[in-house]
Amino acid sequence: MKFAIITDIHLGAEAYCKGILRKINQEAKTFLDDFVEKMNNNILPEFVIVLGDLVEDDNKDNDQNNIDYVVKLFKKLKSPVYYVAGNHDLINSSEAELEELFNQKKLYYSFDSGNYHFIVLFSKTFENKQILISDKQKEWLKSDLDKTNKKCVVFSHHSLADQDLTGNPWFEGHPEVCLVENREEIRNIISTSKKVIAVFNSHLHWDKQDIHDNIPYFTIQSLTENEDDKGIASEAHAVVTIVDSKVNVEIKGNYSKTFSHQS
Repeated sequence: MKFAIITDIHLGAEAYCKGILRKINQEAKTFLDDFVEKMNNNILPEFVIVLGDLVEDDNKDNDQNNIDYVVKLFKKLKSPVYYVAGNHDLINSSEAELEELFNQKKLYYSFDSGNYHFIVLFSKTFENKQILISDKQKEWLKSDLDKTNKKCVVFSHHSLADQDLTGNPWFEGHPEVCLVENREEIRNIISTSKKVIAVFNSHLHWDKQDIHDNIPYFTIQSLTENEDDKGIASEAHAVVTIVDSKVNVEIKGNYSKTFSHQS
């Protein structure tokens, strides 16, 4: 099984953090064109998943036009494409509007590919800024895991791991805006199932691997992040290869890395 991940495209205006230009978005459309070419001509994944934050929120019209741009461009991919809702995607669009833009019935769902079962969660930011997986979705997750006999992989935008945020330029000292608040409860559902072999998230604008109950939780870097303050966009995407229960994650782009775990 081989699939690809691209995330945190932030199509729109460039963005600063602590006075430093961190989202280098001017060439994002070129990066996306390059990604499509690589996927179609070199990588040939079983599917591509977009882990959220397609846009850098501006206003409703611009955001929806930019989301539509990405979705239409990715229709050129020879592989199926699945979308995860990011917090920036929902600032100027409703959940129903985002479902329509993504051409999906729901923002949390599951699908099979090859010998594996894949689960997309919707980590929602509520008005009080809490990031949660809803009670209704938790029950759905339990039921969905119960119904499959396949090994499973879980995707979400926000992190379900207890990440050490030291050194993160965006989120150090602020776990409440990047980690799912009821993550321990969700992890318990995941580990109890004995079926999940990997979990993936984005949002934090770095690459990282955390382990809980011998399950790897991988964080994937933003396409446009100014990594290491070098003033160069990461152009990151991930190619994930799974053989049985061994998961290999290869980060492509200007700051290549590799993670691997045998569950």
